[in-house]
Amino acid sequence: MNDELVIREPLTLLLGRSEFSLYERRLYWNILKALKGEQTFDVKSYRVEDRQFRIHYSDVFIGENSHAQTNVILKILDKVTSRKIKIFDQDKGKYTFIVPIPYIHYEANKGYFDININSVVLPFFIDLSKGYSQYELSAAVSLSSEYSQVLFPRLTRFIDTGLWRVDVTELRETMNAQKYVRYSNFKQMVLSNAVAEINRKTYLDVQIVEQKEGRSVKWINFIIRRQGNANPKARYYALVNNDLQKASELSLAEKQKKAAEFLYNYQFTDSQKKTIVQNEQYLNEFLRLDSMVTHGAVTVATTPTRYIAGILFRDKSGPKSKKRPSQTDPGIFSK
Repeated sequence: MNDELVIREPLTLLLGRSEFSLYERRLYWNILKALKGEQTFDVKSYRVEDRQFRIHYSDVFIGENSHAQTNVILKILDKVTSRKIKIFDQDKGKYTFIVPIPYIHYEANKGYFDININSVVLPFFIDLSKGYSQYELSAAVSLSSEYSQVLFPRLTRFIDTGLWRVDVTELRETMNAQKYVRYSNFKQMVLSNAVAEINRKTYLDVQIVEQKEGRSVKWINFIIRRQGNANPKARYYALVNNDLQKASELSLAEKQKKAAEFLYNYQFTDSQKKTIVQNEQYLNEFLRLDSMVTHGAVTVATTPTRYIAGILFRDKSGPKSKKRPSQTDPGIFSK
C-alpha cells in the first residue's frame, strides 16, 4: 500500500449513518486526505479552529469534463450542505448528528470547490483515538456505485483479520438499501454488484459466504484478502462458518448438550459452566468462540480458557448482541 495515497477514516465517522451521494463522498474523502497530517490520537491537545479546503473538480469527476457536469455540480451545491452523518452510541445513550460540509462554493472558470468546516465538526475528522480504517484514495474514488463506496472502507477495516461477519439487517441499513426487503433482491441489486465492482477496481479480493438461521440468510461472512496474497485463515473461516451453520439448526437442548461436551476441554469454574449452558446468549457465543479456537481462526496469546472467558465474562450484562454493534466494535472476529 502506497502510504502517500492512503487516507484514514475515523471509525466514529465510518460507522455513522451517512447520506452522501457518489460525488459528495469523493469530496469527503479528499477532505480526509487534506487532514491526514493533522489526524491525531490526542485530539484534546489539538488547536481546533474553522478550516478551509480547496478541491479541484478533477478529484471529484474522475476523467470527466467539468463543463459537462454543470447540473451535477449544482445538485452537489444544493444538497451537500444538508447531508448528515448520524453517530449513535446506544450503549451510552448518546446520539450525535453532524453536517460535515456546512459551506461550499464553486466557480466554473477556476474549477475548484471551496469548502469550509467549522471547529465543532473538525475533531470528528481528525480524532483517531477510537480507531480508524485506512485505504487507498485512488481505489476508493474509482468506485462508481454508492453501495460500493459504503462497503469498501468497511471491508478494508478487516483486511488484517481476513473476515467480517455482519447481520443481514444491519448490512442492509449500513448500505442504505432498506427498500430491498427480500434478501434475494438485496443480494442481486446491491450486494453482488458492489462486491463485483470492488473486486474489479480495487486491491481487495472479497468473497461472500452466507449463513442461514432456519431457511433465511441471517449473516454474511465477508472473506477478505489483498489481491495476489492468499488469506492463510480463509480455510479456517470456512470451517467455522460450517460449524455455525450446523449450530443454528440445532434446538436449544441440542446446543446445551454439545456445549457440555466441549466444556470438558476447558478449565472454567463450575459457576461459569452453568452460566454458559443455561443462558442462551452465553451458549451461542461460547459455541462460536470454541469453533474459532478449535479451527485456529484466531490467535490465542494465553490459553483457550482465558481467551474465551475474557470475551464471555468481560461485561457483567453478558456478551453484547451482534445485531447492533457499537460504533467502536472491532467486529465479531477479532485478531
